[in-house]
Amino acid sequence: MILKCVVIDDEAIARSLLADYISKIPELELIATCSTALEAMPYVRIGQIDLLFLDIEMPEITGIDFLKSLGPGPEVILTTAYSEYAIQSYEYGVTDYLLKPIEFDRFYRSVNRLLAKANIQTALSVIQSVAVEAEMIDDFLFIKADNKVLKVNYAEIQYITSKGAYVQIVTTTGKKIMTLQSMNKMEEVLPPQTFFRVHRSHIVNISFINAIEGNTLRLSDNMMISLSKSKKDDFIQRIDRANLLK
Repeated sequence: MILKCVVIDDEAIARSLLADYISKIPELELIATCSTALEAMPYVRIGQIDLLFLDIEMPEITGIDFLKSLGPGPEVILTTAYSEYAIQSYEYGVTDYLLKPIEFDRFYRSVNRLLAKANIQTALSVIQSVAVEAEMIDDFLFIKADNKVLKVNYAEIQYITSKGAYVQIVTTTGKKIMTLQSMNKMEEVLPPQTFFRVHRSHIVNISFINAIEGNTLRLSDNMMISLSKSKKDDFIQRIDRANLLK
C-alpha cells in the first residue's frame, strides 16, 4: 500500500526534513510540499491525497482553521512546536501530533501506526468484497450433454461419479447426466461448502449423506458411495462443525 502525502509548513527547513523522512519509507509517496494551507487546497480538493503533514502556526490560515474546513478526507498528522494544541487537535480526528524538533524514530512510529490501520481497512474491504462476490455466486451450472446444454441446480445434485473420460451427475429425481468432463474440473467449479470429493471417483453433495458406515457413505436414497481412506480424516473434519465426532 502506498500513501500519497502532502507536507504543509511555512518553514522551508521543516518541509525539507519531512520530505527527507518521507523518502525513507517506501509506503509513502510525496506529492507536494506547500508553505501555506491555501497552496495545499488544490491537492486536497482532488481527493487523491491520503495523508497530510500539517503545521499549526502558519500565515493566512492556521493549521487548526484548515482542519476545521476539512470534511472527510485524508489522514492528518500535525507537526508543530506548540504542545498546547494537542488536546484541541484531537477533537478534529487527527492521526497523531508530532512535536518539533521531530526525530525520525518518532516520525516512523507515527507512520507505522497509520500504515497498520490502513492495512486493516484494506483487509476488511477485501473480505467484504469476497463476501459480496460469494453472495452473487450462481446456484446452478450448465452442462453439455446429449447435444444439448442443460441447466442443473446444485441443490438437485446428489453425487457425481467418474466414468472414464466422462462424469455422471445423479440428481434427486434419479436423472443421470453424462458429460465429457474431468472430476478435477467438476471439483473446481462446484461450491466447496456443499460438495466434497470423498474418493478419486466420487463427489457427493454433503446434504444428502445420511450415515457414515466405515469407509462407506449412505445417501438419502440408500445409495452407497465409497469413502477413500486418504480422504476420510479431511471429510470428518469438514462435516464435524460441532466437534462431536472425536
